[in-house]
Amino acid sequence: MFSKKNKLTIDQTRINLAPKDPYLESFLGKITTWALSVGRYLVIFTELTVIISFLTRFQLDRQVTDLNSSIVKQQRIIESYGDLEQNVRDVQKKILDYNQLKVGKPMKEIFEQLTAITPEEIKYQELDINSQKIIIHAHANSRQALDRFILNIQASNYFLNPVSDNISNKDSRTQGYDFQISAQIGELKTQDAATQ
Repeated sequence: MFSKKNKLTIDQTRINLAPKDPYLESFLGKITTWALSVGRYLVIFTELTVIISFLTRFQLDRQVTDLNSSIVKQQRIIESYGDLEQNVRDVQKKILDYNQLKVGKPMKEIFEQLTAITPEEIKYQELDINSQKIIIHAHANSRQALDRFILNIQASNYFLNPVSDNISNKDSRTQGYDFQISAQIGELKTQDAATQ
């Protein structure tokens, strides 16, 4: 009586005679149903995120380790060049000082003039010479030697505008005076001042 076509249709039809749960029809039930259906996808997504971040951490740790070792190597290289850099700066400073002196007065001329006006009782401690100026730090064994040196440098045509600074007797147990004199360096002229 039934054709094959009708038999297939009856088999595909499902009848649910169980009553629906009133809880599932309520607002809270709908939220629970939605949470159970969507929640499993959220759990899977969260687990995937955790696994990916866990695997990424190994790669990032490796990169950090490589960067740290690279930084240590670079620091060692830079530290090894530290002395070289300081040496280069020292050489540059010496070259600059030399160039300043080169354009200034000949050193031989300056020392000849200093020797000519310096009494024997004067001992030089430090000379600061540049192209235009000389600063003398010295020690005089007596007041007379100091006065003679000051008079000689004032009478000199080569050392101009001398200024005496810091004349002192630091220690009363030692004789003499420590002093500083600065003067401009002029052109070499015939000196009439007699050196004593």
